[in-house]
Amino acid sequence: MSAWRGSRGQGLAGHFGPLELAILDVMWSSGSLDSSSGGMDVSTCARRLDGGQAYTTVKTVMERLVVKELLARRKEGRQYVYWPRSSRREVEQRVAAEQVRQVVDGFGDLAVANFVRTVSGDADQLAQVRALLAGIADPSGTGTGDGTGDGESEGTAGVSA
Repeated sequence: MSAWRGSRGQGLAGHFGPLELAILDVMWSSGSLDSSSGGMDVSTCARRLDGGQAYTTVKTVMERLVVKELLARRKEGRQYVYWPRSSRREVEQRVAAEQVRQVVDGFGDLAVANFVRTVSGDADQLAQVRALLAGIADPSGTGTGDGTGDGESEGTAGVSA
């Protein structure tokens, strides 16, 4: 994995509380991204967490994740069943985009210049940035801006600028 993508969870750990992220990790590991393929109740989630948190604490955090639109839920009998509304990758993309927008909005040209200086020391990151910029410059979507179509480097597919 290139440094461009960073370590899984490192970025999310700065955005979510430790218990929020632990619950999301448990939910993502269940593999269910919609209500038709199951879900997980609070008791099951609490058992899968490592810290021995109280049921009420886990339920409160799961309800907050519903309000934040990270989890969805449905009533099954006397309890709710929860599932993640988005994959981990989708949440990482959304959080990264929000954070980059905040930095650029707050620091403008300084943020852009520092970003370029930061990635210029890593050939893989620099190649990915070049491919993304070429894709922006080429409205046909071929990726290079010169019509050859070979400007997309590995790891940039699906990344929106």
